[in-house]
Amino acid sequence: MRYKSCLLACVLILAACACSLGQKRDVKRVIVISLDGLDARYLNRRDEYGLKIPTLRRLLASGAAARGVFSIYPSVTYPAHTTIVTGALPFRHGILGNELFEPPGTEKTGEWNWYARDIKTDTLWDAAARSGLKTAMVSWPVSVGAGDYNFPEILSVDGGGLMGTLARIKANDRPEGLVEELERRDPQLYNRSNADETDDLRTRFAEYIVAEKRPDLLLVHLFDLDHFQHVHGPFTPEAFAMLEKVDGYVGRILDAAARAGTLNETAVFIVSDHGFMPITQQVHPGVLMVQAGLISMREVKRVDRVYQMEVVNWRAMPYVTSGSCSIILRDPQDMETLKKVRAIFEPLAGKKGSGIFRVIEASEVERLGGNPRAALMIDAEAGYTFGKNLTGGFITPSEQRGQHGYLPTRPDYKASLIVSGAGVRRRGSLGDVRMIDLAQTIARLLKLKLKDAEGRALPLK
Repeated sequence: MRYKSCLLACVLILAACACSLGQKRDVKRVIVISLDGLDARYLNRRDEYGLKIPTLRRLLASGAAARGVFSIYPSVTYPAHTTIVTGALPFRHGILGNELFEPPGTEKTGEWNWYARDIKTDTLWDAAARSGLKTAMVSWPVSVGAGDYNFPEILSVDGGGLMGTLARIKANDRPEGLVEELERRDPQLYNRSNADETDDLRTRFAEYIVAEKRPDLLLVHLFDLDHFQHVHGPFTPEAFAMLEKVDGYVGRILDAAARAGTLNETAVFIVSDHGFMPITQQVHPGVLMVQAGLISMREVKRVDRVYQMEVVNWRAMPYVTSGSCSIILRDPQDMETLKKVRAIFEPLAGKKGSGIFRVIEASEVERLGGNPRAALMIDAEAGYTFGKNLTGGFITPSEQRGQHGYLPTRPDYKASLIVSGAGVRRRGSLGDVRMIDLAQTIARLLKLKLKDAEGRALPLK
């Protein structure tokens, strides 16, 4: 009896192993969940911080993870998310910041880089469409107009608030009526206990799409963690509490896949776009540029009898991307202006308390894959971020307590990656990886060919 019991146990273990190995070989779907602002230190020091993140811990234990991910430059949300789905750097894919660069003399819309049509390189959803695979996006940056199913990220910029944003989302969902379809199914869709939190809404859409639409590739963007770090600072009790809540959202999305019967054939990617640094001060490059005569301003009387300053002419203009800033010349061949720009910022670079960490020349910007229009870029000192003021003090207190956008090579400033599930061997650390490698890794699992990717697929088996 003892022999038969042992034999039966061995048979069951071998069967389980065979099932598991079969699962690892058979990848039919990929779910990518971006946790905006998930600095690699949260995962690497999870025990030190005492983080209650059972879902992320389970994925870490069963798959592979990076020690850190080198982001792109500037390391802000929209360029980074575009790199994640293209494998190309901003210099080539064309998304150079969150907001559009709208210098004086152009129409001021306040819009961001919402639309997939503005990406200049091949994307995962393009490659999937060529192979006949279904794609879905939930609040994925720079994806409006793309995919088979899309709950788009597009905000109201004209003061419309939540209702204005919802109207824009409904006007751009795919297929038309997707939002209303879930509204009819989920009476709790818009119930929020905290007006600063919106990831429950995105999670509900992701759960619905996983269960009802069963896409081959799902891209989900959750960003409450990023928001809380901006407001309260990184590695604070508020940030820890929000990460623990976000871990629950990830668990809900995976549970939805389990209920749909698709989880065993799904590779799961947990990604992030950038690390985070604490800040207390803002540096306003435009203030010094006005003082140097590179930006001309005049006082204008408004109809409400309030006087305001407005730009009447400019030779160079800052394009602020949080902890980084591109200096754009009106005439790219204007070497006299470039010389004056250097004269402003080079003496400040590396000087403690100046707010300027480095001046980065155009040749290095190109090597980094940054803004091709930048005559040069400046990177903020630790504890500082850049602001957009053209008048007032050069350095002012910051209302925010956390920021990103900095050079991806800054110490202890890396994004995160966990890969688990189908097609992934339990192999622990992948070491440090590059953000440009993620798209090729996803493409290989789904047997897709990306035309413009610069990275390489990571070894997951």
